[in-house]
Amino acid sequence: MEKNKSNKKAIIIGVSQLLLVFILLFITSCGDGGETHTIDLDFHKGTKGVEFDVLGVMGEIYEDTAFKIIINVFNNGAYDLPEANGGYVNLNLEEDYMCLSDGQNCLTTQNAGAAIKPLGYLKGKSIFNPSGDFEILEYYVHVKDIDKQSFQHTSNVGISLCYQYQTDLITDICIDPYFYEQSTIEKPCVVKDLTFSGQGAPLVVTKIENKMLSDGKDSVRPMFIIHVSKTGDGEIINKEMVNKVCTADPLGPNAFNVVHLRELEFMVGNTLYKHDINNENSNLKCNFLNKKSETKLNQGKAKIKCTAIKPINKDSGTFSTQLKMIFDYGYTYSKSKSVVIKRLY
Repeated sequence: MEKNKSNKKAIIIGVSQLLLVFILLFITSCGDGGETHTIDLDFHKGTKGVEFDVLGVMGEIYEDTAFKIIINVFNNGAYDLPEANGGYVNLNLEEDYMCLSDGQNCLTTQNAGAAIKPLGYLKGKSIFNPSGDFEILEYYVHVKDIDKQSFQHTSNVGISLCYQYQTDLITDICIDPYFYEQSTIEKPCVVKDLTFSGQGAPLVVTKIENKMLSDGKDSVRPMFIIHVSKTGDGEIINKEMVNKVCTADPLGPNAFNVVHLRELEFMVGNTLYKHDINNENSNLKCNFLNKKSETKLNQGKAKIKCTAIKPINKDSGTFSTQLKMIFDYGYTYSKSKSVVIKRLY
């Protein structure tokens, strides 16, 4: 009898814990207009994205031998790579001393593109995939003969990673048409600036300045100044040039330090205030570098100012609503290892 009671108790506790996990991980909040956004908060933290380890590169090796390089690629961030052209790995060798090999001989110049390998569809971390996806890439490298007058030569093996990524943020903000009017009653929320530490990606929204611009008595136009910052040892790149950065293709002037604000939105009653990169009739006006909604980072940081075109009057009252934003960009970083090539005799 006691055993049955224990089993029932264990089942009840297990079900309760599972339910609690789903409630905590999928936090839901509603705007005034009833539209709801959800976000998996436990994994939308930190500043990691796609990373890699390099195995098999020996510190010393003899000429006219071969070795295999293994590159383990991990999606340690919160976002999935696009299914097509999501990312690339490029192996850079000193051609006079090393070459890509089929296991026995150097590949011909026609097969030089074998150094660039596309990444698969790597999903980011989530409740159903807490470690994120990973992929293993392999290269066979042949070591050429060194100069007969040298006993050894130090050569470098470089590996570059380029990939498309995004940063999302959903947060509650306060909209107050009475911001410039004195009030004797307590308001349901307070207009204030917000700070953040990471959203599970190498581009971080660090701060949102929430401003109410006066548009007459009891009427305001909300303005948001969004601060973003690059983290890590890599570089932010234009999402449209990810494939070119990891190759020898010529680059345009906006190849590096460019981010795209794809979407910014919030609800007021049944009205959606939205900036959409694909919609020229957006009712939020933002200061961008060009019509592609591009923003240039300066020393790894940038500010984007977005203002509501249509004013919000007192009929809406003071209220809290969700502000949602999505940034698109690329990211690249490299690692280098030294190999000492020794003469056989």
